[in-house]
Amino acid sequence: MFSIFWFIGGPLTYFAAALFLVKTVSTILKYSKLPRHLRWDLYPVPHQGPEGSKYQKVDFSQIKPHSSLFHELKEMGQEMLFIKKAYINNPKVWMGSFPLHAGVYLGLAWLLMLVVGAIMELNGVPVKADAQSVLSILVYYATLVAGAGSFIFGLCGSLVMLWLRTTDEDMRFMSDVLSFFNLAVMIFLFGSGLTAWGLTDASFQMIRQHVADLLMFKPGSVKEPLIILQMLSFCLFLIYLPFSRMMHFVGKYFFYHNIMWDDKMMKRNSAMENDIAAYLQYKITWAAPHIKKGGSWVDQVSERPSKEGDLK
Repeated sequence: MFSIFWFIGGPLTYFAAALFLVKTVSTILKYSKLPRHLRWDLYPVPHQGPEGSKYQKVDFSQIKPHSSLFHELKEMGQEMLFIKKAYINNPKVWMGSFPLHAGVYLGLAWLLMLVVGAIMELNGVPVKADAQSVLSILVYYATLVAGAGSFIFGLCGSLVMLWLRTTDEDMRFMSDVLSFFNLAVMIFLFGSGLTAWGLTDASFQMIRQHVADLLMFKPGSVKEPLIILQMLSFCLFLIYLPFSRMMHFVGKYFFYHNIMWDDKMMKRNSAMENDIAAYLQYKITWAAPHIKKGGSWVDQVSERPSKEGDLK
């Protein structure tokens, strides 16, 4: 029998997850096919490690450049997990941004632990605090810590960011309606989760059982309104996320690796040289005293001044 509770916990959940995956993958593919971006050429880059820039060495073109995966992963980890650049350049924003991102990461860990726990229970292994299996106890407490931590950190971070965008003059100047809407979405997401956990499902057993039903493609109708509200907020978040500014988590990879950290040397007849040669033929659609509208970039530099005085 159809009910709104069954629809939210079943069809809407499947639809939201599928839409999120399809749109995210399509966005990644779209970004990967975009024209080559101008590189920053700022050094040192992380994969060079403490050596700095390979271009500082004599005959650098003849030397295989040093590459350190450890240093690159270290830099990525510091930025992703601890929001390093915000901490260094804008500690005030970091006070809200860090717990907000921590809430998201802990939320991902919570979902993973729910899936692991659901699979264990489907195989007859109960997940509870007094279980005989050490693994069951670890999964139980990992789920508890990740879930509660996600809701608390995420909600606090969202509220701090809302306070900053409302009271700080600089933040308020650069904040539009969409910025506040995104924060409202996050407050609804983490707030509903915290409420459901605190008042209805302290052990996450009910939501874990529902995840097991979803994995078996036999979703039942959850009876608790607060858990339904939590699931509704999660579904709406998944549907909205890939179409929002929050998709920067995809673009950030390309920004770091293709713009900030790309120090690959251009070689004759390489893919990079062919790309740049093609891009130089792009037509310019804007004009300025030193720019000829409608011409390509090659046209701008190929023209010679009519007299020496024109060169300033």
